Amino acid sequence: VAIMRAFEIAARSATLAVFSGLTHPYGFFWSLAADYCIMLFLIVRHQSVQFTYGLCVALPLVLVSVEPLVWRREDHAVPKDSYYLVRVAEFVVMWTVIIHKQVATAEQEEASETSVLGCEALALFSMLGLFVTLPFVWRIARQHELCRDVADWSEEGAKEAMNDDALYSESDGSSGEFDRGHGDNDELPPE
Repeated sequence: VAIMRAFEIAARSATLAVFSGLTHPYGFFWSLAADYCIMLFLIVRHQSVQFTYGLCVALPLVLVSVEPLVWRREDHAVPKDSYYLVRVAEFVVMWTVIIHKQVATAEQEEASETSVLGCEALALFSMLGLFVTLPFVWRIARQHELCRDVADWSEEGAKEAMNDDALYSESDGSSGEFDRGHGDNDELPPE
């Protein structure tokens, strides 16, 4: 997961750097604004968080995914399948613009070719690494997806049910000799 996240961060930042360099002065801000609007749309469509909270959650999602992959789809502000679909589409659109701009400006500027070329190579290598590692990490994350044991946190005792100690308290009348199901006899603890 750490390798995939490193590829994601490197690909996103290098692609944004090349894109913003070629679409200066407003390309960077327009791409972030468009990405923010797309994330808000996905948050509203998915409806797993309130809109006001979604306004805040969309800010870091513009740059990189911050939610763990092992969360259930319903628990994400933006489902990971939608999030990475947006990233792939954004990569294709940005690189289409980058290639178009480079062809248009290739005749005008020959200087600073090496720094741009290095950044482009880093972006392409990182995105390729993300494309290669994402299916494997995605499959493993789905296999180890966290389940939600409690359906409604407003139910009485729901928070205590998550703690092992809350299931066995000294005030329930049981003796301290009963060792949480490992007693001498095979009887259930008294209720």
